[in-house]
Amino acid sequence: MATHTPSRRLLLDHPLATALGVLVLLGVLRALVDIHQVLLLGFFGLLVAVVFSFPVGLMARVMPRGLAVIITLLASLGGLVGVVGAGYPVVARQVTPLIDQIPAGLRRAQLWLSGRHGGPVSALPQPERVAAHVQTHLGEWVSGLLSHVVPVAFSATEAVLGVGVLVVLAAFLVYEPATYRRGLRQLVPARHEALFDEAWRRVAHDLRHWVGGTLVAMAAMGTFAAIGLAAIGVQGWLVLGVLTFLGTFVPYVGALSSAVPGLIVALAQSPTRFLEACGVYLGVHVIEGYLVQPVVMRRAVELEPALLLFGQACLGAVFGLMGVVVATPLIVCGRALVQLVWVEGRLGKGGRRPPTPHA
Repeated sequence: MATHTPSRRLLLDHPLATALGVLVLLGVLRALVDIHQVLLLGFFGLLVAVVFSFPVGLMARVMPRGLAVIITLLASLGGLVGVVGAGYPVVARQVTPLIDQIPAGLRRAQLWLSGRHGGPVSALPQPERVAAHVQTHLGEWVSGLLSHVVPVAFSATEAVLGVGVLVVLAAFLVYEPATYRRGLRQLVPARHEALFDEAWRRVAHDLRHWVGGTLVAMAAMGTFAAIGLAAIGVQGWLVLGVLTFLGTFVPYVGALSSAVPGLIVALAQSPTRFLEACGVYLGVHVIEGYLVQPVVMRRAVELEPALLLFGQACLGAVFGLMGVVVATPLIVCGRALVQLVWVEGRLGKGGRRPPTPHA
């Protein structure tokens, strides 16, 4: 004779309470979606805290942790001011010509496609008007893109405040991480505390290694791209290198997107420069695939390409562009939890099982 567990009997005997619980859960999920910008801001603060944890952890061995946090913040602020001060004149000289060349590159690409040499695209109506429309509305498109990239920063003041909140949040998180861990642990039933401790350890380990490997990869890719573009004479090479640096944070999608402005600018200069720029970006990705990934990411966290692309598509559909940006670190955390709780804990596969909860 079949028996029912107490939890199943509870669901069957109290259908109204179960329905109310489902409605409450749906309401909580809806509220989380409505405040997703705040949640994403908090997650970014956590990522910044992980970055700070590297120097803070080293200095905390020989000095108080609070002093190490202060030194890290001051050093980061000083380094940012120094980089901006040294790079601003170069960037300022490159940005204006770079923006001016993008419409020219788009027009040349459109002429190639419509071609003067025939082809199916030559039947498009009024190709010159398409190029003029692109040039006229480029500023509006850039403004619209920026409003989606930073939805909470519609002014410089709000942007500065947002960065300030991130830094302060990261400083508190890295100063006393054990305090927040103990606070969350208090919310866990006693029989699941051992599982919580193991989950915390694994997520922290994977996220820390992913952040470290990604920072190295970003620096390497940005440097290689800037040097290669400068060597072939592409204008705005420093700005384009910075775009590659930032784009590497988002695997595949970001790396490919960051190459588009450089290719357009190179095409505006000449078809030969465009082919050379294609070679530079191809070489950068070859270096990433055969040097950076095997050497750097071997000690970090490797994720399957299909899983990454699927996760980026799902989070992008729910949270927009910012969801795509944070998709990879969220997948890193989620995979560690699924491996521990479901694969090892529930299915008993894939390694050591977590501690068995006490009844």
